[in-house]
Formats: sequence, C-alpha cells, structure tokens
Amino acid sequence: MVNKILFFFILILFLIINFNFSNGIIPPINELNALQLLISKFNLTIFNNIPNTEICTVLTCDQTTGSILSMLIIGNDKKYTPIGAEVVSSDFLPFPNLFGLNFRNMSISVEFLYNKINSVESVSYTNIIGINEINQTLPSYREFFLVCDCPDGSNFKMSYINQNTSNFQIENSYLNLINDFPTLNKLVSLRFGLNNLPNMSNYFINSMGLDFGPNFDVTSFVLNYKTIKSSYREIKSSAPDMYFPIETLADQYVSNVGSYNMRFQLKFNGPQDNKPLNISNNKIGYLTISKPGKFLNIENNSLLEFPLILNYDCKLIFEYGSISQTKPISQFGNPYIISMKHSNISGDLDKYELPNSYQPRIYDFSGNAITGTIDKSWCNAILLIRDNKMTGPIPSCFSCYFNSPLVDSSLSTYPTLYGSFEGNNFTNLDLNLPCTTFKPQIERQSNQILIIYGNDIGFNGYLYKINGTITCKTYDSIEFGKKFRFIVNNSISFADVNYLSINFAYPFDKDYYFPLIVRSPIINYVYFSNDNNLQVNGAYFSSYLGHVPQTLTISDYTFQIFDSSDFFTIQANSTKSIPVSLISTNKFLLLTLTTNSNIKRVYVALSSTNDKVCKNDCTDNDHGICNLYLGTCVCLNDFVGDDCSLLNFFITSVQPSTTNGGEAIFFGSFLEPTNNISLTIGGIDCPITFNSSDTIKCIAQPGNGIKTVILKLNNKIFTGVDIYKYIELSIPCPNKCSNNGYCNSTTGICKCNKGFTLYDCSALINIDDGLGNINNNTNNGGGGTNTTIDPGTGSTNFTNSQTNFQIYLKSLIEVDINNNEVKSYSLLKNWIFNKTENEIEPNKYILKQQLVNNTSPNSNGCIITSTIEEIKDKNGKEFTFAGTSFIVSSGSIKFTISIANYIYQSNLNTLKLELISSVDKIDKINNCNSKDTEIDTTNVNDLSTFNYIKISKNNKIFSGRFINKVLSDGRSTFFTTNARNDSNSIIVSLNLPHCINECLIDPDFSVLISNDFKSECDGDDSSRKWFLPVVVVVPVVGVAFIIIIMFIIYKRSTTLKIMLHATKLKKFNHK
Repeated sequence: MVNKILFFFILILFLIINFNFSNGIIPPINELNALQLLISKFNLTIFNNIPNTEICTVLTCDQTTGSILSMLIIGNDKKYTPIGAEVVSSDFLPFPNLFGLNFRNMSISVEFLYNKINSVESVSYTNIIGINEINQTLPSYREFFLVCDCPDGSNFKMSYINQNTSNFQIENSYLNLINDFPTLNKLVSLRFGLNNLPNMSNYFINSMGLDFGPNFDVTSFVLNYKTIKSSYREIKSSAPDMYFPIETLADQYVSNVGSYNMRFQLKFNGPQDNKPLNISNNKIGYLTISKPGKFLNIENNSLLEFPLILNYDCKLIFEYGSISQTKPISQFGNPYIISMKHSNISGDLDKYELPNSYQPRIYDFSGNAITGTIDKSWCNAILLIRDNKMTGPIPSCFSCYFNSPLVDSSLSTYPTLYGSFEGNNFTNLDLNLPCTTFKPQIERQSNQILIIYGNDIGFNGYLYKINGTITCKTYDSIEFGKKFRFIVNNSISFADVNYLSINFAYPFDKDYYFPLIVRSPIINYVYFSNDNNLQVNGAYFSSYLGHVPQTLTISDYTFQIFDSSDFFTIQANSTKSIPVSLISTNKFLLLTLTTNSNIKRVYVALSSTNDKVCKNDCTDNDHGICNLYLGTCVCLNDFVGDDCSLLNFFITSVQPSTTNGGEAIFFGSFLEPTNNISLTIGGIDCPITFNSSDTIKCIAQPGNGIKTVILKLNNKIFTGVDIYKYIELSIPCPNKCSNNGYCNSTTGICKCNKGFTLYDCSALINIDDGLGNINNNTNNGGGGTNTTIDPGTGSTNFTNSQTNFQIYLKSLIEVDINNNEVKSYSLLKNWIFNKTENEIEPNKYILKQQLVNNTSPNSNGCIITSTIEEIKDKNGKEFTFAGTSFIVSSGSIKFTISIANYIYQSNLNTLKLELISSVDKIDKINNCNSKDTEIDTTNVNDLSTFNYIKISKNNKIFSGRFINKVLSDGRSTFFTTNARNDSNSIIVSLNLPHCINECLIDPDFSVLISNDFKSECDGDDSSRKWFLPVVVVVPVVGVAFIIIIMFIIYKRSTTLKIMLHATKLKKFNHK
C-alpha cells in the first residue's frame, strides 16, 4: 500500500511540474472520440458536463500536445453500469501515450488482465469484478497493484509475477502462496495477504509487506521467516487469538551489508525460558512492535519487564504492550530510541543510569501511569513523558528547551518539547519560564571540529549556526546533553580563527562569542565616572550571564559586574566608595580582571579616559602590563623592550679559566634548562657540562687574552663583547716596578722599596724636614689643601698651591651590542645633598639624583647615590674587593657611587660610565714650579690586572689606578677600560657588564708632589721637597663606584700631617 501511494504521489508531482491542469489544453480528436466511447460504454458520470477544454483537469495530459498520459476511471454503482460492460484492451488502443491506468469499481475482462496496453507502465485495480483468481503470468507492467477480495483463498505462484515488474502488490485477499522459484531480479517491492509463508530464500527483495489472514499457518512463519532477506519488512495480522513465538525473530537472515527495518503488528508469546531474548546481532535499525498482546514480556519478582536485547543503532517502538514499571531502566536495553507508549507502565520513574553516557538516547513513555518526579540524571537523555501522573519540577535541561522542536519528529504529533511533558502535574510547565542555567563553552579540536560543552546546552546541534551561516555537517555526542563534537565541511577551517560567534537557536536566538585560543582578556578602554561606575571595553570577556567566574578590582577596591553577557564590554560598580585623592590625580592604579582562570592587568588613571593601547598589548600577561593612560608597557620578570617581547637573556658575570683552559662559569639569566644550547669563547666551542636558569658551566680550551663570548639558546643569541679574560698564571707589574720595588706576579701590583711610591715605584719620597717646619694650615709653598664638594655637579675639588685637581662623573650611557649609544644621561647636575645622622658611621655624606626619563609606572626609576666617607682610623681601613685585599690610609676620602634600578631598553644592552679627571691652575703660581700639563695613558692595558693613568702639572702628579674586575650581582667578572684625553683632562670610560642587581668596581687615585717641587722660589737652598698624595678608591653598588681620596703632606719633619678634616668637607661651593 505504501508503494502504491508513493507511485501516485510521484505521478501527481510529475503532473505539477510538467503539465498544466487546464489552461485550455484539449486532447487530440481521436483521443477525445475514444474517451467519449469509454464514457458512454461505462456510463462514467465523472465526466458529466465537462467540456473538452476542461478534460485535462480530470485526466493527466501532455502540456504541449494534449495527449492523455494517465487515467483514473471510477465506475458507477452496478445498477447504473450497463449490463455486460467490461474493460477490454481495444478500449485503450487509441491512447498511444498512456503511462498509467487506475481502475476503481470496474468490471475487468480476463483478456485485459493478461494483455499489456501500449506504453502503460503502471496499472492499478481496486474493488474490481470479473477476476476470481490469477492463474498465469501477468503482463510486463513495471507496477501492478490489486486491492480486492476477489482472489481470496486462491493459489498464487510466484511465477505469475512478470520478470519486468519491480513493484507488485495484492491486498485484501489472503492467498495460498506457492514459490516455484522463478527469476525475479527486478522485483524490489512485494506485498501480499497470505495464508502461508513459503521459503523465500531465492529472492533479495528490498521491501516486503505481509498480511497474515485468520487462517494463516503459524508453523510456516516459524520455518520460513529466516528465509526472508528483505531489508524492510512489515508483517501484520488481525487475527485476535493468533500468537507467534518471539524466538522466531532471533533466527532471521542477516546480511553483511546494511541494516533491517521491521514493523510487526503481531501478537507474540514471551521467551519460553523467561529470559531476555538477545537479538542485538541481527543488525536491526528500526523495530516496531505494535499491539503485541499481554504475553510479550518476562516476569521478574512478579513484575513484567521488557523481553528483548537490541543493539544501540536500533530505533525501538513498542506500543500497547504490557510492562509493569521503568525500574530498572536498563531493562529497555541499548537502543538509541526507546518508545514504550501505552504499555501499562506505572510506578515512579527510575533514575537514568547507563554506562555509556556519551550515547544519545530518546525515551518515550507517553500514555502510561508513571508517577514521581524527574531526576536530573535524565539530562543525559531526551525524555518524552506526556500523559502520565508525574509531579514536581521539570529539570532545567528540558525546561530551557520547551520551545525547541523535537529531535525526532516521527515520535509524536506535537511540534515542541513542551508537548512531551503535557498531561502531568509538573510545577514548572510554562512556555515563558526563564532559562538561567544555559552555560555553553567551546574549544577547538581541529581545523574542522569544535567541542561544545557545558550546562543545559541542549540536545540538537544541527540547529547551531557559527558566525551566522555555518552549520554542522556531523554532530557527535561525547556526553549526551553536556558535551558534543561539532564537525563542519572541509571547505571551512577554524585554523586562523581566534574567536567566533555561535547562535544556538534555543533557548536564546542570539549570537554568543567564544574564544578559540587560551588567552587573558584584552582591555583597550577604561573609563571611571564620578558615580563609581566603570566601563571596560575590549574582548575575551565572559560571553553570557554566568559563563565563567569574572571578577574586577582596581587596587584594593572590588567592583560588582552588572552584566557578564557581553564578549566585548563590562559595566561595573565599586562596592565601596573610592577616595577622591585617588580619582582627582593621575595616579596609576592596577586594574585586575579575572575571567575564569585568565587574568588581565592594566594600569589606569581614574581621573581620565584610558584608551592609549600599548604596542602588541605588551606581548602577553606574563611579559608586561600596559599603562592605558600613557600607552607604555611595564615589563615584568625577565622581559624588556617597548612591547616586553625581548627575553632578559644575558650574561652578567664570568669566572674564567686559566690560560691552560678548564672549567669556566657564566652567570646571568638563561631561561629554563635545555639541551638546545651552545657557547663559544673567541669562536672556539666550549662544551657545556651544566646549565640552569642562572648558571652555565663549560670546559674552555687553552688560550690567552680577552675574548668575545657567544651564547645560543634555542633561537636566542647573546653576544658578550670582550667579557672573557683568561687568567694569567704570571702577571707582570707596570714598568717592572722601575727596579725600585718587588713585583707580586699573582696580582701584578708593585710593593715599593722604602722611599719610593706611585704605581710603578717611579716617584721618590723625601722625608727630610729641610730648613724648618711648615704650617699645615697655610697655603704657601706646597702646604695646605682645601677640599670642596659641589652638590650641583657632584664634583670633588682638591686645591693645593694654586693647582686644582677635579674628579667627577660625566655621564651614564646605555650602549647596544655594537657599542652604539642608545640613551645617554648627563650626571653634571641635579644632585641633592643630605648628611647622615648615623652614630655608627658619622663621617658619611650623601648626594643623590634621579635619572630623567628612566622610570616606569611600577618603579621610581633609576637612582644614583654618591656617598662620601672620611677614613679616620689611625692605621687606615682594610677593604677586600673581588678577592683582593687593600688598605685605605687614615685621612683618605672614599666615594661610593650607586646606580640602582636602571631600566634597560634591551636585554642585550650594557652601561658605560664616564669619569673625568682634570687639572687646572687657580691663580698665579710660583714661577719655579710652573710646568705644563702632561698626560700619560700608556699603561691603560686591559691585559694587565690594572690600568693606570697619570696627570702632571706644576710639579704635582695625579695618578689613577683601575682594577679590571667588577663585582656583577655579587660575582667577580672582567670588564674593560678606555681612556681618551685632551690638554688638561682624561676621560675614563668604564665598560660595565649587564648588571641586574649590583655592579661594584674599584679604581683608586692619588696626588703627590714631585721631586722638583719647590716650596720657596727665593733661592733658599734650605727648602725641602713636598709630597701630597691623594687616594681615591671607587667600589660601586647598583653600578657603584668607591673613590678614596688621600691628601698627605710631607714636611721637613718626619711627622706625617693630615690636612683634610671633616670641617673642610662642610665647605661646599654653591654655584
């Protein structure tokens, strides 16, 4: 019957598409005449009063020629039909283009039944007379339909079906079917009313419909059901007391290809052993058992349970059966659709507890008497429970989707999920019930696959639309109702997509935005109004109400977020009043936004609009924090640069090997330990034996001199120019100590013989007091030294006998790897004086200045501090620097210069500090001592332990000694010194390493009076030589220099007088 209806539907569709029902089309005259003969012959009143121009409204005609293609001929009641009138072949010979004939209530001749009419392909007979049996092969119609009780009880052989017929149907008659095994390869659909079922094993018929009559032989069904090979089979019987053994279904034919759809309206007995019958291997795709009688079940503790075990791919419809209750829910087995409508089920609804929660399942228990409430475990399935006796609330996983269409509309006639809960006593069955529990999230699994998960996300992903238009190709369940796999066509890719929108259609028809990358939120605009309201614009915020936990604070103030439903905007209000002092000034406060576990921080000024975006958003949250008011980055941890993208990957200090080679140790910032690391010293590989985040050890090859180090780590390269100096086993002293002293070959320092001084023992000390005492407090001759400090320039001036020596810091320069200047800071002004009140160290004086434009929002910037200390210990004061001990004599002055918190432009850059040592005359000088300035830098040689400079003027000598080691972050390492000079000064450049916490260097200076100095120029040969040493020693904290100054005046007496007192230090030259 189904195929018959389908045929006529196709015929009507063909008519609609290709033909015009009226439009004045008239069939050819010969066909009109033949039609009139038929009308007259059978008194067909259906054509009464129809003009020729309307004939094609009743019949199907060719739209161009009008030729009749299909006829539906309905006869009158027998009393109006002429006696003896029956359909014969000649009645239709004038219709050459006929495609289909359909006769109802007509008398058909045997001659017509067995003869094919022209081009007719389909013939249908309904309630005809004249045919009592079929006893020979029928014509080669493609489709043959007979709906009539006329051949009831007759024998019918399968060979009566023509070999060219594909669709064959005899209904309303119950035949005695005889299979004589003809070849029917074209037969795809067969429907019979039968009294028996023969062996059908020789046919592969796609669709078979069988109607068993009241006299059907049940034994033939038991024996031959297994021979049916049809993929679709529909078997029914209206016999009230005819029962079939359910075990027959287990013994069916199973093909290697495809599945089987079966519909039974038969009464079955339950399994004989009262155990569930396993038919899960029968590849059943669709099983309907309708009105199976009261015995199709198994008894368990006086309760009737479902008797079959089916495979998951099966859709099970079990209607009007007899099952006691839903407990245990596992009795219904594994099918993905289980319908138990009208099956006398009572008792409370069981919890949904099946092991494979990822498998989608639909349960339809409509039309029963189930009581109790719906447990939330049912959110892992779709539940249809209309017309029962249930109470309580419907879980939100269903109530959020009351307006959503059913996933499988074939199960019910009502259009939405709401209808599946009607007919009960639920407390929240309301189409307008708000949904507040919808919380979807997504992640990208591949370029074509998204994972959609969360709370109350629905059951039908085919409704989803991505970015407005993209729908899913396949929708797989990972955990049904909670987690799904969304697959799109290969032409679509999510590879370069950072975020996207999804419209879920239900419960809300709106676009929600989701990130496909794990990142902190983006903030590009912050505005705070006077009423404590805050607006934040950006992206990657929460995409809907309650999507993820989201908090916002500014400094110590918490803000309540009004609406978390926007991906791009946040509206919030402070939970407590913010002081006016924080709002009225451009003070930078830290705003922290936490969305789920992702944190974003920015600096803002509440008094202004904050919308100056930082470069590259400071790379990411771990690299830096953007100041939205300034538009600059505050770099964190080991990152630098204007966008904080450069790693602080550098070497701060080196412990080199000797010239024989051996272990070399490098300290600095090297990220995490890795195997992809290499280091060269002077272009020669140094095999690495150990590496960590701050230390690298390797075995240096033998060598000598100063070398450049290149460190490679993954794709990062650090070049340390001239930072490695091999340790010499024997270090020569300058000028071999002028043969006036002993050379310490370990340190390269001269120990002068008695009566000699200077770094190379070339200066003679004369301790004869001559003609008499000289007053140390006078400035005549060589006596009297006045020391002044200029707090504006930070310079220290030593004035003696009209000659002024000066030491001061000129500039601090940041240079790149090629020694090019990156940034320069003048140090000649802006010093602020402050004397300490420390009782333990009362002899210290402090000068400070802050570098301009070397600050950050989270730092006070670079502070330079110069501390001046007078050494009063009678025996001097001992210092140890970089493993070397030395004495600073009593009466000396030590300068400590600290450069702290310097902010580098790049982790590859270093600092260069420039000192100036100069000399000039103050007034007219004694002619006998007047001499031009002489400058000597020949002993600036980094290959030695020390570098030396010397300035001579007016028979006074100023010398400087620079040790070539620096304490970088507390570790000794090598650095180089450069010197250049003009007529009256030397500029010394100290090339410091990339110190992070502290650099400490230690030059020292001295001034003495030469042998040729004359205290009196009047020819008095009783005068004696004056010697005035001044020692300056400079260690550095941050980048800290310690300058020790000693002015020692030797008179004619053998007593050494110190002319420098603390009171003198208080005489500042304010300019």
